[in-house]
Formats: sequence, structure tokens, C-alpha cells
Amino acid sequence: MNASTELKIGIVTDTHYWQRQEPFITSEGSVQLQPWSEQILDVLLDTLRAAQPDLIIHLGDLVCGGGGYKMPGDEFERAMHHVHRRLHELDVPIVALPGNHDLYPGEGNLHEFYALWHYQESIGKTIDLPQARLVLLNAMGHTPEQIQSAPDRDPVYGMISPAELQRLRDVLLSADDRPVLIFSHQVLLPWNSGKPWKDYYGVYNGQEVLKLIDQTSCVYAVFQGHAHRLHIQQRLLQSGRRCVFATLPGTIEYPVAWTRLSLRGTQAHLQLQRLPLPDISIISARSGGGQSWREGDPAWWDYRFDLYA
Repeated sequence: MNASTELKIGIVTDTHYWQRQEPFITSEGSVQLQPWSEQILDVLLDTLRAAQPDLIIHLGDLVCGGGGYKMPGDEFERAMHHVHRRLHELDVPIVALPGNHDLYPGEGNLHEFYALWHYQESIGKTIDLPQARLVLLNAMGHTPEQIQSAPDRDPVYGMISPAELQRLRDVLLSADDRPVLIFSHQVLLPWNSGKPWKDYYGVYNGQEVLKLIDQTSCVYAVFQGHAHRLHIQQRLLQSGRRCVFATLPGTIEYPVAWTRLSLRGTQAHLQLQRLPLPDISIISARSGGGQSWREGDPAWWDYRFDLYA
């Protein structure tokens, strides 16, 4: 494969798998679709298989650990192993980032996730491909004090550890002329429209990451999960070039979708891929005063941007 060959990446986030009898109702009244977890996972795998991506990236919150859900530890372990096994049924390379709901319930650690997905604690991964350098940024590098002081030992917001910041600095400085794409669970750049921003969506020291992106000027796009919504904006860098920041919707709430990212030559193409589950999706869409805002501006459903090698 060379830089002119099309690269297809399936981006999945916030599956929040938990095969339980009742849906989870958020504090704002929106319905999450846990009772249909296995059906959603089945259809997700079918649509990914049909799309034939070259790589799949899960942006985190595979299951319902951490705080809020009160998931029993034994069910957390079974769900984490089950989702890992099911995703690997696909004959495609797959990587995942940890989210705050991949923490062991009540304990605040990611030992289960790191063992399954082969990670060093608080450190992410780099994938070098002919079309781009992909940086999986681990935003779960909280200090012990941050974990202990958070409700249920789940800080919710992201934190980049000093070691991960240094790794990011190194991989950006060594990128040369290769375009860099960053993937993160929590949101690095607050959105500028729609629902009000809340700090727990973001990364505590996200400004340090944004500063590195500005200084190195090799990052062309950042893809984020966590907020269960689609939002795309651009940030003007010090070089005068713009960088795309995309927050992507999860499968557990409306619009019940994953995202296809295609790279070819100097172009990138982002496409929203709704799962063909209208009867389930509408349950979420109509809850909590309506969730149509989660699908974002129609201009974002099929979005192209420049990618200069």
C-alpha cells in the first residue's frame, strides 16, 4: 500500500455494552440502549464487515464501568472480554483507546483494559501508515489524587500524563512531512455551537496538547468520542493552516452510528454510518425532550477536508 492508495478506517466509539433488562436513563432524561447491546453489536459488526475497512479504531467506553452506571465488577469483566472477543471476529486490525467507562467499577483502574488491549499504563500508541501517522492519545492518565477525589473514582474528564505528553511531542516532531491524525476519547477542543460545553467533556490539560499541535503544525485532524454527539469545527494554527476537530457520535444513543474515514492522496473523507436499526434508534431519538441535536449539522454527515502529505 502506498500514499496514493485509499485507506479506509472505521471509527467506533461509546458502545457502552451492558446486556441488561432496563435502559440507562441519563440525568437529562435521554435513553441509552443497553437492553439492545448485543443486537447493536451484531449489526455494527455486520456493517463494518460489509464496509471492508483496512483498520478499525474504537475511541473508548466499550462498556459501562467507571461511575454512574453502578455495574457489578463480575459483569464488567464479562462485558469487557465479550466486546474484545466480538470485535476481533472481524478479520481486520483493530485498536482501542480507554475511556472513563472502561475503568473497573469503584476501583478506578484500567488493568483489565490494558491487559486485553496490550497497553502500557497511561501511554497510547502510534500507527505509521503510508497515508498518515495515526496517534492514539491516551487521555486516561489521571494522577492517584485525581482518581481518589472523584465520585466512584471516575474523574470523567480526560488527563494526559507527563509521559504521554512527551511521547506526543516526540511523535509530532519526528513526523517529517507525514500528516498526523490524533485520536482521543475525551474532547480536546470545546465545541463552539449547540449544547452548552461542560468541563467533564474535555481534557484537564488539553491546552498543552493544543499548544503542541500549534507548534508542530503537522496535525491535520483530531477525532474524539465521549460526548455522544457529532460536531465538526476547524482551528486556525500558528502556521495559518486549519486543523479539523471532529467529535463523533456513539452507538449507544441516537444517531446509533459509527464513522468511516477514507484517506486518498491529499484528501480525507468523513462519512456518518447509521446502523440500520430504526426501531431501536427512535427510542433514543424521542427521549429526554428529543435527541436530534446529537446527529449534528447535515453538512457534517459527509465531510471532506484537505490532507497534504
